[in-house]
Amino acid sequence: MKKQYVVFGVDRFGASVARTLEKAGCQVIAVDKDSEKIQAIADDVSYALTADVEDPETIKNMGLRNVDGAVITMVDNMEASIVSAMMCQEMGLKYIVARAKNKMHGQILEKIGVSKIVYPEQEMGERVGRFIAAQDFMDWVSLSPNFSLVEMMTPPEWAGKSLAELNLRNKYGFNIVGMKKEDQMQLQLQPNAPLEADTVLYVIGKNTDLEKFQN
Repeated sequence: MKKQYVVFGVDRFGASVARTLEKAGCQVIAVDKDSEKIQAIADDVSYALTADVEDPETIKNMGLRNVDGAVITMVDNMEASIVSAMMCQEMGLKYIVARAKNKMHGQILEKIGVSKIVYPEQEMGERVGRFIAAQDFMDWVSLSPNFSLVEMMTPPEWAGKSLAELNLRNKYGFNIVGMKKEDQMQLQLQPNAPLEADTVLYVIGKNTDLEKFQN
C-alpha cells in the first residue's frame, strides 16, 4: 500500500517536496490557499486542495487521520505553520516535518511535537522529499542529478557479516564509503571485517537503486 502524505503550502519548496514524494511512489495531498498554486501542481500529485490552513476546522474536516505524515512548508506565515502543526499533532499524525523561519519558530514547532525541523537555508525541497520517502535513511544528500549519499543504521540482518560477504555492489548497486561508531569515523574499510550493530553507514549509489532498496 502506498504511503500517503499531506503537504501544506506549495510554494517552490513545497511543490518540490510534493513532486519528489509523488515520483517516489507516495500519494500526495497538496494543500494551499492560493488556487493558482494548486492548479499548477494538480496534475503532479494525487490530490490538490484549495484551503485556508490558518483555520483549524478546515484542517480538521480534511479527513487526514489516516495519512502517514505531514509536511508543513509555510515560513512567512508562522500562524498557519503553527496551527497546521498543532492540528496534525491533535489528529495523531506520527510523522510531521515542518520548515522554520528562525530558531524561535523552530523551538515552538519542536514543543508542539514536530518530528523534524527544516531551516530554509539548509535544505532543498527535493532533498527533503527524498528523505521523507526513504525513511530507512537518516539523511539524503544529492551529489548529482542521478547519484546521492545517504546515512543509514546498519540493518540487523547485516550485523556480523562482512562487506565481502554482503556483496552490496552486485546485490543492490551501491557502495559503503564510510562508517561511524559513536564518535569514531572510519573511511578505510576492511572488506572482511564484520559489521557491528548501532553503526552509521555512509552509502553512495544511484537514486534509483537507493529508492529501490528502501521500498
